[in-house]
Amino acid sequence: MRSPRLVRAALLAVPVALVALPGAAAGSSSGLPADCTPVDITNEAALDQRAAAADDVFVGRVEAAAPVTGSGRVGYGVSVQRVWLGDVAQGQQAAVTVDWPVGAQPGVAQGTSYLFFTDDTVDGMVADPCDGTVPLPKGLTPKLAAMLEQYLATVEPPPLPIPTPAPVTFHQPTDPLGEPPEIGRVLASGGAISLIGVLGLLLVSRLGRRR
Repeated sequence: MRSPRLVRAALLAVPVALVALPGAAAGSSSGLPADCTPVDITNEAALDQRAAAADDVFVGRVEAAAPVTGSGRVGYGVSVQRVWLGDVAQGQQAAVTVDWPVGAQPGVAQGTSYLFFTDDTVDGMVADPCDGTVPLPKGLTPKLAAMLEQYLATVEPPPLPIPTPAPVTFHQPTDPLGEPPEIGRVLASGGAISLIGVLGLLLVSRLGRRR
């Protein structure tokens, strides 16, 4: 399993002109797997529902593509254009991987803009092959940007699970000082101190008389 940083660095270091994957060329018309239902971005309810289940929602243009070694995933170097959810840096490069089904033709085309819905995993940002990428053939036009801004304005991340409080158990406290002394002993000690004080006064009084 590769570190997300290593995957991101590998993708962003690959020159776009040297990358050539089946179905990843600019202008490719490859589609989603047959059993997928694409997201209708003109349907506000459907868009909000999909966005609420994602960790990151953003529009980006695919600049590079490369297979992830040791897996069936394809990694994409994306120029982030607009962010609605997540810690993706707008105007920067991001690495997104898609786990395409075995034998399926990748449905993300190099040189095309997409609305991405990704999940943050140990492998970095991962988009579902069915509804994790929505193609924007004309890019992020002002009209489309205004619509997405309106629809996604209230998108909030999913709530964090509330931890179950640990059960509280009460125990009898231990007394490091031991049992308190008996009242008789306390009074006896106090009486002895008082007697010493009285004897001292008598001694001082006698010495004064002799002088």
